[in-house]
Amino acid sequence: MEPVVGIGPVSRCTVDAALTVARRTRTPLMLIPSRRQVDAAEFGGGYLGWTTAEFAAHVRERDPDGLLLLCRDHGGPWMHTAEAGIAEPAEALDSCVRSFAADLDAGFGLLHIDTSEGRPGTGPVPAATAAARLVELYARCHAEAAARGADIAYEIGFEPQDVSTNDPDEFKAALRLVLEGIEAAGAPRPRYVVAQTGTKVAELRNVGRFHDPAAREETLRQVSTLAATCHQEGVRLKAHNCDYLTAEETALLLRTGVDAFNVAPEYGVAETRALLRVLDEMALPRAREDFLRLAHDSGKWRKWMLDSTTATDVERAVVAGHYVFGSDEGRRIRAEAAHALASRGRAPLETVLREAVAERIESALRAVERAGRPSAARTGGAGL
Repeated sequence: MEPVVGIGPVSRCTVDAALTVARRTRTPLMLIPSRRQVDAAEFGGGYLGWTTAEFAAHVRERDPDGLLLLCRDHGGPWMHTAEAGIAEPAEALDSCVRSFAADLDAGFGLLHIDTSEGRPGTGPVPAATAAARLVELYARCHAEAAARGADIAYEIGFEPQDVSTNDPDEFKAALRLVLEGIEAAGAPRPRYVVAQTGTKVAELRNVGRFHDPAAREETLRQVSTLAATCHQEGVRLKAHNCDYLTAEETALLLRTGVDAFNVAPEYGVAETRALLRVLDEMALPRAREDFLRLAHDSGKWRKWMLDSTTATDVERAVVAGHYVFGSDEGRRIRAEAAHALASRGRAPLETVLREAVAERIESALRAVERAGRPSAARTGGAGL
């Protein structure tokens, strides 16, 4: 059975929650670190504090049945802050190929090649440029995989996530062009194609067109057409930014033809809120304020804000909480909370936080079940 749910490891706790849910439910899952979360030692790793090799080792040591498939998410040029100073596209492509090579060496099973971004501050690249770079990167990754004898699957995306859906005719033409380039390079077709499915995360909610009840019927018709195009080409449709959807809403997308979906920031918010609840319950107001200040002052919430935002400082801090878990002060605050729980004979902090995230992952699995997809692994692996 193939995994349907992609879990963004926004924290180490999220990784361990995914391991817990996979074991508990015997369900294969995809772990989909972005380059900012986890990357090769050459790039300084990521904000989880792991290199690619360390991340893979952590998962494999705790997943003897191979239920978690390691996948690279958004593995393209300028997707890591270490590449911010690179001006030349050729140099940026060379850099991200080295990142992909580390993924292959670590045993990743799926590589998402995303060429939508340009140099920091320049915005998305033109569609034709993104498509050409994608084909080049795809061929180079295939060569790296072949040299290692690696059995690898691919996911492709060549535009940033938007609130609406793709124009079906434009999507069909763009996909055909890219697939022809991949075939000309002698590489296999991708397993997944990312399309705009009306799902997009901002602040603490989903702001995509699909989430608007008045627009849902039309959005689902468009998604159905996009899915049919993918299936006619022998590839599968992947939806990104499916955070904050109810199980029934996600099931609607799956019934309409979406084959797999990703969730990420929601898990960081779930962990942050659970930590704040513990600090409240343990009467640790100073630690709570310290954490909110730390998260807010990080500024990591800025990329998630709407132009018309009315978010409070506390809400901004909750959005950014998972980015500071691994900082020295973040660890100090967690240690204070853990000590308070232990002194009262309560469950360990990491158990409390892990279960809060696990509940949200299990909600995604309930969506798969509602859509009529099998949700329990019977063959003991998460292979593609």
